[in-house]
Order: sequence, then C-alpha cells, then structure tokens
Amino acid sequence: MVSRSDLALYGGRPVRDKPLPFMHPGAGFIDDEEIDSVVQVLKSQSLFRYYGPRFLHTTEKFEEEFARYIGVKYALAVTSGTAALHTALVGLGVEPKDEVILPTYAWVSCPSAIIAAGGIPVLADIDDTLTLNPQDVESKITNNTKAIMAVHIRGVACDLDALKKICERYQVRLLEDVAQAAGGSFHGRKLGSIGHVSSYSFQLNKMISAGEGGVVATDDETIYERAFMFHDTATPYRRTASSIKPFPGVNYRMNEVSSAIMRVQLRKLDGIVERLRKNKEKIKRGISDIPQISFRRIPDPEGEVAICIVFYVESAEKAREFRDALVAENIRTESGGYPGILYDANNPRDGHVFLNWRHILKNGELLKKRYQKSIEIMERAVHIDVSPLLTEDDIEDVIEAVHKIASAVL
Repeated sequence: MVSRSDLALYGGRPVRDKPLPFMHPGAGFIDDEEIDSVVQVLKSQSLFRYYGPRFLHTTEKFEEEFARYIGVKYALAVTSGTAALHTALVGLGVEPKDEVILPTYAWVSCPSAIIAAGGIPVLADIDDTLTLNPQDVESKITNNTKAIMAVHIRGVACDLDALKKICERYQVRLLEDVAQAAGGSFHGRKLGSIGHVSSYSFQLNKMISAGEGGVVATDDETIYERAFMFHDTATPYRRTASSIKPFPGVNYRMNEVSSAIMRVQLRKLDGIVERLRKNKEKIKRGISDIPQISFRRIPDPEGEVAICIVFYVESAEKAREFRDALVAENIRTESGGYPGILYDANNPRDGHVFLNWRHILKNGELLKKRYQKSIEIMERAVHIDVSPLLTEDDIEDVIEAVHKIASAVL
C-alpha cells in the first residue's frame, strides 16, 4: 500500500526526473520533407494562393488531397480553425436570430464563430463522452435552430448517429468541428464527412500543423460556394460559374507556404494516429485494473485518435489532488499539454470550459446553475496527454505513476 508520504507531492521520490515528451502531434514529425516543400514554394516566389511568377498551385493541390482523404467533394483551405468555423457557419447560411447548439466543453472559438456569423450560441450539456449529450441537444431545439455544432473534443467523436437523427427530425444542419480529431472516424467514415459541413484546425497543438490554418469540407455545392465567396473577400470573379449572389466576405485565404507544409503533414497523419492509438492502448491496459477509476465513454473506440486518456474519480477534490500528484511525479508535458483536470473551480482559466465564455455568453452565474451536470462531469475528469513521441519507458512511467497515486489518494 502506497501512502501519501510516498508521493512526490508530499515529499516522496517522483517516478520521473523530467517531464514527458511535448504534445504537439503533427509538429513532432516535421522534418526535411516539410522544409523541402516550403523551399520549393519560396524559390517559386509565388506565395499567394492564386498566382505568381512561377505559380505551383500548392493550395489547390492540398485542397484536392484533403477532400480525397476524408471522402468529400470539396475542401477549402483557410487561415485558422476559427476561420474554418466562421466560414462553415456562413456556408450553412447562418443569419441573425438563427440559433446554433454547441457543447459546454469546446474551445472558445466555437461560440465566438457563431457570434461572428451573426448567430446565437445555445449551450447543451455534455455527457460522460465529454461531447454533446443528444438528449439535452434535442431539448434545446426551437423554431430558430439552424444547426448543431458537433465538437469532436480531445480526439473522440460525438454520437453522430443520434445527432444525425435529431437533425433529420427537426430539419436542422450538422456541423462537425474536427479541430482536435483529424484522422479519426465514426463507424468507418472519416470525421468531417458525415455532417453537412465540417471544420478543421492546423494550429500547433493539433493532429497535423502548419502553426496555424484550417479547412472547411463539405459535399454540398451550395455550402461550398457560399464558403468560397465568404473566405475570399466576396470576390465574385474567382469562380465565374458560381450561382451564389455576391455578398460581403472576409480574407481567410490560406497561403502557399502553409499549404506546402500541410500537404506533407497530411501524408503523415495516419502514421501519427497509429502511434497514438498504440500508446494509449498500452497505458489504458496498464491501468485498467484500478477499481476506483472509470474511463471516459467513447462512442466508437476504433475511430478515436487517442490523444489523451480521461478517467473519472469520485469527487472534484480527489481529481484535483490526483492532478497535482501527476504533475509532481512529472507525468506532464512542458509544451502543448492540456489541463490535468477539465475544470478546476479553484483555478478556472481553461478556454474550453463554457464558464470562461462569459464575455461572449453573458449571464455567467445563471449558466453555472443551469449546466451543473456538465460541471460535475468536468471537475471529476482526470486528463493525461498521450504523445505520439512516448517511448516504452515513458509509457511504463505513466502506468506506474497512476497506480502509485491511485493507491495513495483513492
């Protein structure tokens, strides 16, 4: 039996003497391929996506390759994941007074993009998957509901079967936010190919990365044409065959240098996912004998991209102590790591939690009471990053530390 005094948090010897490898999945695999691809674009002196003296059509090629990878007709490269969300919402035709349902656990870009598109964010509770609770989503449907934003948070897909049925029943649109789950799938179909439109992010923490960037993907020609018009400052002559009447837009165009990086990163995505899945499976198998923890429910275990392990403990107090003990044992990353628990009432600063969107949603105290179920789930959720760079020794250290802490704390 391990006592609290054995924990590094209380003066004992830590399991590790240094942190785990950094947690920037795609960036960890940048090598000469990306460098050579960027150099080729730089030598062409044609960095803009539409033309140049020796234009290489790099962004166009990336869009074609990305659409083919996930299995849709259209992909539109943009400057960020937030830009992708905003553009996707405009593509759906979101207008003032239109409501968009989103989860209480997402990234702050989600409600921000809805506001930017002119819509109204409507929160729905999460469940033990940490994604949308379909029953609560259905309870939030009104005559003004335009879309449901299905955020595949921390590498796990929402229950898309249930959400699609709701969309069909009430004639609303489904937007998949795949920012944290690129390369994942749901019942054999790539995430991002199941809803009416989807968005991706290529920020540094994401599955593949150019530092910043994003994609809007869809099979719907009208959504694509609206998105294309919007992302290119409403320039109607780029696509003379478009049936969309011109309307005001913004400049969210991806440049050729970012696209050069993303073409290479995309080819590496499946390999990164495979590494993550193997690493997570080893850790989960190694700690599955601990009776006091229950693992996050995953709607399609075969389709997750496995960027983390989340398990629940009996109370928020126990979760905070477990988190602090993990940090003391050096089960942490120095760069790219996510919080060790999803919500800490004593240090509520994470932009993924709806309570930190008060500058967007207002009525913070009222929301806290209304969505107490989400808070109770998040504050008991212990989160451990799973880097694709973990070695066998790293994995053994994680397993040892979780057992050590569970024995002393739980």
